[in-house]
Amino acid sequence: MRCVLAFSALLIIWIAPSEPQRLVALTYASLVFYCIYSMALVFVAGRREWPVPQRAVWWADVFFYSWLVALTEGTSSIFVFFYFFPMLTASFSMGFREGLSVTLVSVALFVTVGLIFALSGAEFELDRTLIRPVYLLVFGYMIARWGGHELLLRRRLRLLQEINSQWNPRLGVAHVIGENLNRLRAFFEGNACMLVLSRPASPQNHLMYSVAQQTPGQSMEPREISEHAARELSLPEAVGAACNGRTHPFYGARNECIGHDFHTQLALRPEPERCAAVASLLDTPSFMTVPFMQRDGVSGRIYVTSDSGRYSHSDILFLAQAAEAMATVVENMTLIERLIADAAELERLHISRDIHDTTIQPYIGLKLALDALYREAGDNPLNRRIGELIEMTASTISGLRDYTRQLKEKSPRPGEFLAVALRKQIEQLRRYYGIEVDFVNDIPPHLSGRVAAEVFQMIVEGISNILRHTSAKRAFVSVIHENSTLLLEIGNEVPQNSDYRPEFMPRSIHDRAVSLGGSSLAVRRADGYTVVRVTIPV
Repeated sequence: MRCVLAFSALLIIWIAPSEPQRLVALTYASLVFYCIYSMALVFVAGRREWPVPQRAVWWADVFFYSWLVALTEGTSSIFVFFYFFPMLTASFSMGFREGLSVTLVSVALFVTVGLIFALSGAEFELDRTLIRPVYLLVFGYMIARWGGHELLLRRRLRLLQEINSQWNPRLGVAHVIGENLNRLRAFFEGNACMLVLSRPASPQNHLMYSVAQQTPGQSMEPREISEHAARELSLPEAVGAACNGRTHPFYGARNECIGHDFHTQLALRPEPERCAAVASLLDTPSFMTVPFMQRDGVSGRIYVTSDSGRYSHSDILFLAQAAEAMATVVENMTLIERLIADAAELERLHISRDIHDTTIQPYIGLKLALDALYREAGDNPLNRRIGELIEMTASTISGLRDYTRQLKEKSPRPGEFLAVALRKQIEQLRRYYGIEVDFVNDIPPHLSGRVAAEVFQMIVEGISNILRHTSAKRAFVSVIHENSTLLLEIGNEVPQNSDYRPEFMPRSIHDRAVSLGGSSLAVRRADGYTVVRVTIPV
């Protein structure tokens, strides 16, 4: 489009040579340069590795069109219409503020440059001098509003698409709620976003999920609140409201309250005292809230808070749409979790029976045989080693029995017990195999049972690979939680003179990481350690 404008400008002064009445050669040279510049931008835009800086380009257009106005009759110049191009590109690329800024600067430059270089005497056209800045300003404002509105609609559609995207059921409902609340907070540029749920059929009747700009990972685990606190935060069931607190220079602090009744689909004005009370409980001058309803009887409210927010009636309606989409996703995730739990319960019963019949019983027979061999050997020097084998067998049988009991009781390892299980595993390695394993523990307490069980199996698999495939006597296990991501590192030392390089990734670890929405990587560090790194979103 810039090339079209550039060549059309050159065509205009070629067809109507009387348009530039002065500095004709400079005008032609400027337009030829602009045509070359426009073609160069087309070439640059076609090369993905060399992006065009958009803001710099449309501001350059504004100043170049002012230069053309200065060369061609000032306020009577035909090139005044070219200002609409940077207004359009700025408005539909970066929204209302940028479009309005380009409009105001364009009007100011046109008036200033046009008056300085306007024709004098009888050739001066007063009507054009007065009218053109007016319609530049009016149409520029309209374009900026339309561009900003289109960008807002695109952002809203993108947010709804993200809320309705496919979620990994292994991460659980709390993860889905937390991520979506964080997206709502970022979309409305709020300080915090909360969801208060009331579940009459649950032991925990009232729960609060919350995310904050300073602590984005806080939402992954809800906290229970009292019925009194939930009642104080509530509004009428079908009412959405927004409270915009501001300080007036003459009237002091004031709350502007707007609302919408979703039963009658009519705008209303909530009670200012009630909105002020909710704002005080949320410790914020401005907030917006809409009802959150699930078909299974769970209800609640979503709150978005801000220190400087200016929420409108349109924002309330869109937040209600987002809440409805989020409720549908949570319902589906809850149903999937229930189906998975029912199917997993049957599978666990089958697995526990199979382990007892095919694994524990042979181990018990092996232990009895070793006990008999130990008593028969008497004072034989090998008795010490046989005793160690008996102890290892007894420990393995105990671990298998604990595992089958956990399968029957549906008790996965939650985050707070994962560290205990890992330390026990590391102690057995040191005791029986002489491998020293350093353990760095930063396991979040809100880690779900499913994820904790998968993490435990990945670490056990990694340690087992160290035993089977290396002769290392030193290793380390690191579990670090950072920015809503769990980073696992399992490493073992490699002799300094070894040419070994990690050429494979253990399939079991990789498959488990991918199933959790994460990734895995095997690297050789500079300090001589081979490390398997697994990243899992939590």
